[in-house]
Amino acid sequence: MTIWHEMQEEGLILYGCFLQGGEIKESTFPSEYRKHLAVAKQSLVYIFKSAAKSAQGYDETHMEIGDNLFSGFQLDNNTILVFLSEHDANTLHIRQFIEDNKKRFMDLL
Repeated sequence: MTIWHEMQEEGLILYGCFLQGGEIKESTFPSEYRKHLAVAKQSLVYIFKSAAKSAQGYDETHMEIGDNLFSGFQLDNNTILVFLSEHDANTLHIRQFIEDNKKRFMDLL
C-alpha cells in the first residue's frame, strides 16, 4: 500500500501530489480535477514564496474550494505536499501524519 492510499484509507485526504520547483510530481489527482489542481498549484506556490519573504517557519496553508479543502505543507524550500480533503478534514491529524512519515514522502521523489 502506498503512502497516498494510507492517507485515503484513514480518511485524511481525497487526493494528493507533490509540487517540486513549482511543477506537479507524483500525483493521485484524477484528470477531472486538473483545473482545481492548477488553481491550487498557483496559489500555494505564491503563498509560500510570499511567506518566505516575511515569516520564518511558515510551512502550512489551507484554502477552501467549494466543499473541499486544499492544504499545502512545505517539506523543504523546493517541495510542497498538496492535498485535497473533505471540508471538515482533521488538519492536525494530517500534519501529524506528515511529520511521522516525512522520510517516506521524500523517498518518493
